[in-house]
Formats: sequence, structure tokens, C-alpha cells
Amino acid sequence: MAIIFALLSLYISYASASANPFTLDLTWESGSPDGGPARDLIKINGQFTGPLLEVNQGEWVEMLVLNNMPFNTTVHAHGIDQINTPWADGVPGLSQRHIQPGESYTYKWKAEQYGSYFYHAHSQSQIDDGCYGPILIKPADTVTKPFSKISPDEVSLLEDAEVNVRPFLVSDWRHTTSQETWDIEVASGIETSICMDSILVNGKGYDDCWPRAQLTEFTPAGFVPVLQQLGLELSVKGCLPPPVIAGSFPNATIHLENIPPEVFDVCTPTTGSRETIKAPKDAKWLALDIIHSASLLAFAFSIDEHPIWVYAADGQYIEPMKVDALQLFNGDRYSILIELNKPADYYGIRLTSIAAAQLIDTIAYLEYNDCTPYATNYTNDTYPILTSTPSITRAGGPVSEDVVFLDTSKISAFPNPYPQDTPSIDQTIIMSLGMVNHTYIWSLSKTPLNNHAIENIDPPLLYTAPSAHPHQTDADTTITTQNNTWIDLVFTSSNTPPQPPHPIHKHSNKAFIIGQGTGLWNWTTVAEAQAALPQNFNTVDPPYRDGFLVPGADVAPTWLVARYRVVNPGAFLLHCHIQSHLNGGMAMVVLDGVDEWPGAY
Repeated sequence: MAIIFALLSLYISYASASANPFTLDLTWESGSPDGGPARDLIKINGQFTGPLLEVNQGEWVEMLVLNNMPFNTTVHAHGIDQINTPWADGVPGLSQRHIQPGESYTYKWKAEQYGSYFYHAHSQSQIDDGCYGPILIKPADTVTKPFSKISPDEVSLLEDAEVNVRPFLVSDWRHTTSQETWDIEVASGIETSICMDSILVNGKGYDDCWPRAQLTEFTPAGFVPVLQQLGLELSVKGCLPPPVIAGSFPNATIHLENIPPEVFDVCTPTTGSRETIKAPKDAKWLALDIIHSASLLAFAFSIDEHPIWVYAADGQYIEPMKVDALQLFNGDRYSILIELNKPADYYGIRLTSIAAAQLIDTIAYLEYNDCTPYATNYTNDTYPILTSTPSITRAGGPVSEDVVFLDTSKISAFPNPYPQDTPSIDQTIIMSLGMVNHTYIWSLSKTPLNNHAIENIDPPLLYTAPSAHPHQTDADTTITTQNNTWIDLVFTSSNTPPQPPHPIHKHSNKAFIIGQGTGLWNWTTVAEAQAALPQNFNTVDPPYRDGFLVPGADVAPTWLVARYRVVNPGAFLLHCHIQSHLNGGMAMVVLDGVDEWPGAY
């Protein structure tokens, strides 16, 4: 109990600081964001998606979460380091108990960082049910900004655009709740969650059923032989049919008859609304914070006839990069600037799935006119007819060789935070990512983490001596570190069976993505790998992210190395941010800084 009292005392000392108070009232209500069949979803303060939380860097944030839903929940502030506030990280079983129905929990943390973040549920797969919203932390005046590298003569205009930056949440939507989806996966024996019904932008969307000719045209080449061999084609929703998914583990117990027809084989166009971003009157530049809050799909993103300046990634300023399109993966945030130099008209903002398992897309609008800069709803019957030229196809590929996609491996933080003297590495953790016996059971390191059991650990691990819980001795599901040490995380992905890209998120840390490659990882340390393949590593100005995309392993194994320094003792989570993968066990507990654990035992 001593550690509990010590943590409570520390919490009380922080709680005495003044804070920006926000109340998030979570309710379970019927709704239809894409105009399709109504289903239960999570509203926050009566709205979908959740409200913007906007603060200044250096201020304290106080989030009072009221759980007026019929089930447990927690809320995580994605990308926030929670320095000295590990109890505010929002992971049940690690940093807190569940917020029970009718109860509340107050998260209090200091906005030490600047930039774009978001909050979302961290219990089961409640992101699937719509529990998310944007966070904007406005930088302090002392922060150095990279805008002179975009247009030296227009720095003040670029700064004005950043002050008025708007959240652009991209997500996916399924007509079954997260619990219904999990129940279908268990009953069928396969991962049915790969088949979505629509894509949403700021909570708005529609269900667009592609013509069969386009589904055939854009079927990924790698799936064509398998489909032909089985006499199958993509489903009417553009999804891989269940027998192909089941083929990944032919010895697993499969009951495809337990999949309701509407999951794969029914597609009905809907008249949902479409998001429109109005260009601010008389402004030269527009800034958007693109936030990937989807549970499953990855996207290609572009704006017709408008190059994109990317000036921040995961909330951190970068050396600006001018591109035509981005690839967005789960948990990503990119802050972008668009020059408003086109004639008055509507321009398509394209979002299309690049997940191999499904063809699906949507369109939002950039509108030039003299109206005030607020979003407007359009239905399928009244939306503008576009004449603008896209940069990407409906399958997310470039329309020509001239289209430039953001190369995330070339991102450099601004200013460069990587140590000038290469740090001495204290631990190297090598993980093997993949499925385990079923297509809906996953792991980061051979053994799936039992999230259902972890969430109910009582007291939570933060309030327990690091050596006290039996789970903490399992090296396949637990990482234990010392404070003020450097850690190399090596993620390896096998191509047997083929693996999609895995967007890994580390709670309480950004990390330097110092290397990646194709082929087997055959080394004990990163230094050995770097000596063998120096061209695959960057230890000068590597990307600095809180999301690490392990490349897809379709024809060969792949690997990625993320390096971080332990500076915040506490119990945190390392996991794939694809919700079905996390729910299926693709996670590890990280006990950072056990030698300086908060409180005394």
C-alpha cells in the first residue's frame, strides 16, 4: 500500500497546480455517421466525433471523464509523454482501474509538448465505436519553427495559418460494434474486422459501393492467382473473401457460416454527409492537422491540384517536405500547409484505402469562396461535382510518375534532437511480429498479450512493486528497463504468412527510427547490423516519432529499429495501433525505470 500512498501524495502535489479543465461526457447512443444502418456508438459531450481540446504549451490539462455508458472504459492521450504523470496514461491494468459505468476519472497532465495529438478510448476496441477526438497544443513563443524553409518572405502568413490550424480526423466505420465484431471473429475463426463499411472525415462519411469493373481493375496483383484458383473475386465491399483469409491457417478451426452476410457480402450506398473545408477568406495559406484515428485502414491522402508542405510529424516540427500525397497509418499525425493559389472552385480531398485487404475510398472538399471558414454538410444528392485533377487513383497509387509521396524514412526532426555522440546502448529487445494459430490472434513477440486479463489487474501495475506480479516475468510479453538507459527495439516481421505493415505505438516516448530493411534479422545487436548494412541506418538525423511503421512483409521478411531513452518511470504499453491486432494480443507491457519506480513499496 505504501506505493499507492506515495503516488497519491505526488498526484495531490500536481493537482494543486491550476489547469485547463475539460469535461468529456461519454454516452452510448444510436447513430449513423455514414447514413447507413443505425448502430450504438460513443458520443462525447453529445457529439461525434469528440470535441477539440486546445491548450498552450506549458499549461496543465485536466480531463474529467464521465462514464455514462453501460460498460467500462478509459481514455488515453495519444502521443503525450506523461512525464511525471504516469497515472494519467489511460491504460486499464497498467496505470489505472477501469472507469466503471456511472463513475468518473480525472486525468491531469502538463502539456510539455507542442503540436497535434488526440485522445481515444483504451479499453478493448472502443475506438471502433467512435471514442476519439483531437488535441492541439499551441507552441510556446520560445519554440523555433521551420517556416522560413517553406517561404522566407511569408513567415508571418505561415504562422497565421498555423494559429488557425484545423483538425482533420480520418477514421473508418463498421456497421457492427466493437464487441459484435469480436464475437463474429471468435465464432468464425477468422479476422472479419478487415472489412469496413465507410471512411469518415471529422465524423462524416458515406458508403460508396464500387462498380464490379473497378473492383476487378484494382484488385491487388498478389491476390489475383489465389482468387482465380478458388474461383473467387473481391466481395461487393472490395474485401478479400473469407475463404482467402481462412487459408492463412488451414489447420485452424473455421466456421465461415457464422459470418453474417452483411459483413462481407452486402453493400448498400448511403446518403451520409461529406466534410467540406472552406478556405479562409483572403488567406494565402491553410493549415490542417491530419490525425489518423482509424481502427484498421491505412490511407493515401492528397488534395487535387494542391502540393502539400508537411511541417510536423507526430506533433514534432520537421524539416519541411513538399509532396503531392501522403500515406497515413494508424496513430499518425501530420501537420500540413496548403498554398491557396487556385481559382474559386471545389477541389477533391482524396482518402483511399491502401490496406491490401480492402478497396474503399472517400472524398472531402476544399472550397474556395467568400464565406466564413466553417465546415458545411453535403449529402450524396447535393455534393459538388468535381472537375479538379486528382494525384492518386481510387486504389491509392500515383496517377503518374510525377506524383511525389512523402518518404517517411527521410523525415528529420527540426531542430535535430538526436545526440551528437552516439549513445551507449544498454538493452536490445528483438521482437517477432505476426499471427499466432489464427488470423485474429496476434503477438509482438511470439506470445499474445491477454488484454482482457491485463485490463483487470488490480491493483494496476503502476501501483505494484515491479517484481511483484507473475505476469512481469514473461519475457515475451514484458519489457523491463532501468531509468536513464538507452533501449533498442528491433521489430522483425515474417512473410510466412505474409504480414501487413504494423504501426507500432510506444506510450510515454517518442523514439528515433534509426534503421529498417528487408530480409532476415541475423544480428544480436544493432551495432552489428549497422556494420553489415550501413546504408540501412541513419544515426545522424533520424525520424523522431511516437509511431513506428514496421514495413509489410509480403514477399520477404522485414525489420525496423527504434531507439529511445528511458526518462519516465512507469508502466506503459507498446502495441500495434490496428485495433483488431491490439485486441488480438499484439502488445507488450513496458515497465520503464524499475530502479526508480514512482513511490516506495
